[in-house]
Amino acid sequence: MKKAALLLIVILLTACQLRPTPEIVRVSVPVEVTVLVTQPPLPTYTPYPTYTPYPTYTLPAIPTDTPAPLSTDTPLPSVSTETLSGTLTATLPLTPTPLSTGTPVVTYTVSPEPVALPNCPNPRARLTYPAVNAVLKGAVEIRGSAYIDDFDYYKFEFRPVGSTDWSFLERFEDTVADGLLGVWDTSLLPAGGYFLRLVVVDKTGNYPPPCEVKVTVEH
Repeated sequence: MKKAALLLIVILLTACQLRPTPEIVRVSVPVEVTVLVTQPPLPTYTPYPTYTPYPTYTLPAIPTDTPAPLSTDTPLPSVSTETLSGTLTATLPLTPTPLSTGTPVVTYTVSPEPVALPNCPNPRARLTYPAVNAVLKGAVEIRGSAYIDDFDYYKFEFRPVGSTDWSFLERFEDTVADGLLGVWDTSLLPAGGYFLRLVVVDKTGNYPPPCEVKVTVEH
């Protein structure tokens, strides 16, 4: 009995030694994973309030004044205050034709003297008005040209007849070609004879011979 048990034990042990050792087999199994991303809700858009325009303001009607009727008086004929200088020639016909009233016709011809311009050496620095021996009253326009090469400015000076000292009148810094050079208010001067001159200066401080003219101031 004991032998049989020992034999059984030996057989079991032998069977256990002959049983192969199990191997571990690793198998990769693909797994699909789904990730759910939850997006936060968008903010609710709140519209701007509706713009209500201001009420239209209506201006009250302005009463229209009725213009007063203009006077229909007959205007007086204009009278020229200029003094004509010249020779007055009366031409009478040799045989006048009698009119119905018996008054002969008289024709007057005015021959004005020629205007003498100042003798200016440089045509680009000259005076065209006032003329020589012109009679000036009040504010007088001074006309001419001032546009020499390398121009800088021009000025006016004056002196009484018999004096050698020139007095500054006015200065300008724009060129002028046969136009208005300035205005001379002679009402501030005593009546009498004067010399007016134009001096045109270049950028180096030099200037051509000034243009001078003799005039008479009256009030």
